[in-house]
Amino acid sequence: MDRSRDPIEYLRSGAAWSDYCDGLKEAGADIFRELAPKSPIDLAEGHRYLARMVRFGLEHIMEGGDPRLPVFFPSLCEVQKSGWDNPDNHHTNAYINGAHDYRVSGRRGGSHTMSFAVYAGSLGREGGRRTVAYVKIDDLEVAPDGSFEIILSQRERPGNWIPLTDDATTLMVREIFWRKREQERAVLEIECLSEEPPPELTPDFVVNALRRSLRFMRGSSKIFFDTVDEWIPTPNVIHAGDREKASSTLGIPDQLYKSGWWKCQPDQAVVVEVTPPECRYWSFALCDYWGGSFDYRYWKVHVNKETALYRPDASVRIVVAHRDPGLVDANWLDTAGHDQGVWNLRWMEAREDRLPTVRVVEFAELAGL
Repeated sequence: MDRSRDPIEYLRSGAAWSDYCDGLKEAGADIFRELAPKSPIDLAEGHRYLARMVRFGLEHIMEGGDPRLPVFFPSLCEVQKSGWDNPDNHHTNAYINGAHDYRVSGRRGGSHTMSFAVYAGSLGREGGRRTVAYVKIDDLEVAPDGSFEIILSQRERPGNWIPLTDDATTLMVREIFWRKREQERAVLEIECLSEEPPPELTPDFVVNALRRSLRFMRGSSKIFFDTVDEWIPTPNVIHAGDREKASSTLGIPDQLYKSGWWKCQPDQAVVVEVTPPECRYWSFALCDYWGGSFDYRYWKVHVNKETALYRPDASVRIVVAHRDPGLVDANWLDTAGHDQGVWNLRWMEAREDRLPTVRVVEFAELAGL
């Protein structure tokens, strides 16, 4: 979009909207990159991904993008997905600015883990995103009824306080559940403590929000698609994670990711085996090329520390297959109509790191394993 145009005339002429639509067309072409899968279900997933990114940009940036008028929106949930989301998680985002102070208040829900991460920069900007602060609710004062209040500011405050920097841009609240559909989510509110009156909507803000939405869409796609393209040539491998990268960009210093690209034909099964280390939480989930977990509302596509079936030696066998093999000592994950995709293994607060073994077998051979 043209930064040199007068915002009022840019909107009045219709050129701002036309340029935004042209930008969407350009950004959307990235789903057709060479290594992206082209099966009917993947084409459908790719276009749903584009629709989700458009919705995310307009909702979060157009409706909540003014840090003087902050509002929480779900960023990763059942119907908003990117970056190989975790089905056990619910993420809530608010745009902030280090020049202001904020109050976050609410009541904790049924999650077993809840954290607050402050980021600077953006996945769509040059230089990417970095973590400013990461605080667990375990380290904050919470009332017996689960209610809490937190101040975010550059100057330290008494009580629950999270530091900001000049370049702080985003607050993300993560909740992790053992059984998300059965547990209550947190109630959250955020307000800017600035004494200035609320700003009015302006043409400049709207034009900038359209521009930022396109930048977010392009930047997010490139980061994740480029990573998947590195895994595709060597399918059915779980690659060791980068703890430093996860801490600096994802804001989770105590979580280690292991990911890769899996492929499974209709008459095959992919068997993953590991003895999980002692840890607070772990999960294994199936996702598509575009970064969305398969629809865990209707298919069994992930397993975690509490829902897993363990073998007598404390190991876990996970079978990725197109139909249930009916094994009493294995955790079947449904491919949900896909024959390939991304898999993600997460250890949280693990005392040690362990890499699973992977083998591809004929489906008929599973009973003899």
